[in-house]
Amino acid sequence: MSDERRGPVEQFLEAERQFHELMPVKDSYSKLFFRTILWFVLFSTVYLVLTGL
Repeated sequence: MSDERRGPVEQFLEAERQFHELMPVKDSYSKLFFRTILWFVLFSTVYLVLTGL
């Protein structure tokens, strides 16, 4: 599947995977913490956009 045909969710998941590979911290708990923050920010942004309409 080429990059042009991937949806925004798949692109976001790929960006998240690459972000975690580049992190200097290799501890899985730290990665889980950053992943939780990242998803919280995503869902909060979506919520704010939808409720602001």
